[in-house]
Formats: sequence, C-alpha cells, structure tokens
Amino acid sequence: MPPYLDTVLDWVLRGVVIAFGVGALIALARWVRAAIRERRERWAIRLALAMLVLALVYTWGHARLLWNAEEITEGRLAWRQYGDPREAERNRGDVRGWILDCTGEDDRALARYGLRDGEVQRIYPLGEAGANLIGGGSGAEDRDYTVERLFAKHLREPIKFAEQSELHAVGKDLRLTLCSTPTRAAWQLLDATNLNGAIIVQDVQTGAVVAYAASGRATDPPFGIKRYSPPGSVFKLAVAALWWENDIPDTRMPCPPYIQIGNARIRNFESHEYESITVPTGMLTVSCNTAAVRMALDMRERLGVEAWRDAYQRFGFVTYSDKPPAPNETFWNTENGAWTERMTPPPVRVRFASRFSQHEWGQIAIGQGPVDVTPMAVSRFMQAIGNSGVMLPPTLEWEQLEKRGEGQRIMKETTSRKLQTAMLTVVDSGTAQSAKPRLAGTGWDMGGKTGTADVAGAPRPDAWFAGLMYGPDGRARYTVVVYLQRGGQGGRIAAPIAGEMTRIMSQQPQFMTPGSGETNAPQRTASAAGTR
Repeated sequence: MPPYLDTVLDWVLRGVVIAFGVGALIALARWVRAAIRERRERWAIRLALAMLVLALVYTWGHARLLWNAEEITEGRLAWRQYGDPREAERNRGDVRGWILDCTGEDDRALARYGLRDGEVQRIYPLGEAGANLIGGGSGAEDRDYTVERLFAKHLREPIKFAEQSELHAVGKDLRLTLCSTPTRAAWQLLDATNLNGAIIVQDVQTGAVVAYAASGRATDPPFGIKRYSPPGSVFKLAVAALWWENDIPDTRMPCPPYIQIGNARIRNFESHEYESITVPTGMLTVSCNTAAVRMALDMRERLGVEAWRDAYQRFGFVTYSDKPPAPNETFWNTENGAWTERMTPPPVRVRFASRFSQHEWGQIAIGQGPVDVTPMAVSRFMQAIGNSGVMLPPTLEWEQLEKRGEGQRIMKETTSRKLQTAMLTVVDSGTAQSAKPRLAGTGWDMGGKTGTADVAGAPRPDAWFAGLMYGPDGRARYTVVVYLQRGGQGGRIAAPIAGEMTRIMSQQPQFMTPGSGETNAPQRTASAAGTR
C-alpha cells in the first residue's frame, strides 16, 4: 500500500470519529429538548443531561490537549532526555532535518546524519566551532540557546503529506546564512587566543550573519549575543556620527595626555599626546580620549542633552535614567517565536542620570562608565554604517533574506561616508595598523575602530575591533567585530584577527555571499540512514 494512503486513512478516520461525535451530541441535545417539552420521566432527562455535560467536558479537555500539543510534546521529550533513562534508546528515533550552511550544499551541512562507530548518529561537522550557536559539541544535552533547540519544530516538520501520520517524520531541512568555512576559521582564531570572546561577520546589504564564533560553557548564554561589556573607544564612532549628523565642521583640537573634569581625570591610553589633531577623523585615527571628551562637552553646550538622547536612540542605543530598559524583541529578522524569546540580546544602553556630572558625560564619550553593549549589537551598528546609514535587523535564516524590508535609516548617507573614510584611515595609519599585513595581496581593504575597555577589578582591559570589510570594488561587504575579554589593547590582538578574517572572506566564492546569489534552498530529503 502506498505510504500516502496511511495518511489519507488516518485523516478519514479522524473525520468519521468527529462526525459521529458531533452527530451524537446534536441528537442527544435534540432528545433532551423534546423530552423537556413533553415532560417525560425526570430520571431519563437527568441521565441525558449528565451524558451531555460529560461529553462537553471531554470535548473541552480534548480541545485543550490539541491546543497545547506542542508544549506537551516538548515536555515528553524533556522527560525522555532528563527523567527516564529507559527512554534514552527510544529517543534516538527522533529524526530531524539537516541544518545547512549558506551554500545549501550537503557536504557543508552544519548538522546532519552519518555513520559513526558503525551506527547512524547526528553529526556536527564544526564540532566545538559551531556548538555555541548551532548545537552539538561537548555538553550538548545542556545547550538550550542553539539553533537545533530553538528551531526544533521546523526540523521535525514533515516535508510531505505522506509523512503526516508517521511516528518519526524525516524532518525538514533548515538553511542558515552562516557559512561553515569562515565560521570554523573564526573559531580557530578565537581558540588560539586562550581568551573568552566572540567574532562576528555580518553581511552589510542583507543583515545576514555569515560567521559566528564564541566561547562559553554549554550552560552559558551565547557570549557574543547575550553578554554585556563596555565598548571602550569603539563607542567614539557614535560621538563622531553625532558631530557629522549636526553638520558641525571639522576643526583642530589639542590631544593632551589627560583632561581634568571636576575632581576626576580622563587619560589617553598609555598617556599618548598630540599637539593638534583634526576632529572627528583625527580623534578616531589615534583614538584620543581627551579630544573625544572635549567634543562631547562642546556638543553638550551646542545641542543640549535631549539632542544626545534622540541621536543615540536613533543609532539603536537605548537611553534611560533609572530603570534599565527591556530587550527589543524586533532585533532579529525572524518569524520564530522561540528564537525571539531566547536569543534577543539585551539592548545597548546608555544611562543619562537625572544629575549628570561632567565626568560621567566624558565617560560616555569614550565608551566607559554607564555604557553597556553586546558584540552582536555592535555588529548591527557597523552594518548600518556600511549600508549608507540604513540599519537592517540581523538574521540567521536564509528564507528571511527576502523579507528583510527596507530597513531603518539611522544616520545621513554623508555621515556614513565620513565614518567609513575615517575608519579606513584607522587601519591605514592609526591604531589598527597591525591588521594591514593580513590584507596584503587580497585585493580587499578593511576599516574600523579599535577599543580598549577598562573593567573594574580586572587585571587587563577588554579588547575590541569593530569594522567593515571592503571588496575589490571598494564596496563595504561585511562587518567584522572581534571582542576579547581581558585581551588588552584593541590594536594588538583584536585588530589582526579582524584582518585575518578579512583575508579569509576574500577567499570565499562569491556565491557564498548571502543575498548575492540564489535565495531559495534546494529541496532535498534527509533520512536517518544518512543518505540524501
């Protein structure tokens, strides 16, 4: 008998049972109505009413079971995994679709089936490189922030009508924008530092996350998405953007080794000083803290506090006074509610206290004090700079690339161009010169901003680099964000890693760029036997 007939018969039988049930209820209700009118014996009427009530209670209870079927299934799966060891073997029959990378090719799958030790098992080719976001790796049973867990409903969904009645449907494939080769390379670079941190590469034109690697234990939320850290000098890009957004002309400013604000001093890193620099570009190039503070105080007088608040809100940074803001559930380009609930990062937040000292104002200018960011949110800000000032929500889902919309303009196109020019200068002759050798011979270029963020009680500052990768045509292709906890000066380790990621991305075939080639995943069938 063809397999689809099982499904047809299953649905026919369900329809027959429902029809008989509804018919019986209607007949019983009519009999009760007639019996009451004709004043028949009370015991018969009471019995019929009791049967009718029981039928309605059963129907209501069954409807609730059907309505909560997904939650009940998840509970059963959790019990199988954590509560009943006798079900461990049976749980292996839970077939899931393959997780494909940006190419959609089987041999680059991020999660698939294959033979291991003579048995068909779920295989994760990236190993620990993909464990933090995809699934698998050591401690896989403890991971609940992964694509595998949060897209479980999609991966278990039958891919054809004939599988609707199957106990273990083959499962539907999920194609991601994440590319396996640069993701593996990012993990190797991060792992070689022996530091906690994250590396993120995002497509500028689509918002697609192309590479992601992060440290962290199996039970930890994703380091690059959920963890707060002060951004350090990376946040000076926002100060420069505010300057150019208000059409304030470039000017010369001194860059002394420190600036006195009230009873506090803000120093340049290693007390560097310059007699005179052009701001904002020169301030970004040499990462002058004292000039950034002077710019902030100047704009505070010219524009007022509300102009700062409005601009930072527009840039995607949430300003607050007392109560910290809630996460923005529209951060991702996704239709998956589980992903939104679990993986929405805490908002980039900047606290403007009701009584704000000049020292606190200066701290904001250099990305210290009351400023909290996540690497993923920094990448989103860089994407907007590279996309002529238009911010797009990030996504990991290939199918969502066609649903990205027009985005939100957060800055003028002229501001975006000036920021990009300044960031190219930072790599060419500023604090990120250490990245230049990695770009030699690639035909690609990179611009960005280093960051060195002091953390209270930490022996070394956190290291940042946030920038853009440019193709041979001079167009910004990708963002690159490198965050290293206790990594020291941003230009020493973080910037060279970003340069190496640019070299790696320059070697990837053009079709791997999300949004530049095909936009539809090929239709394939997965099986537990590992064939495709």
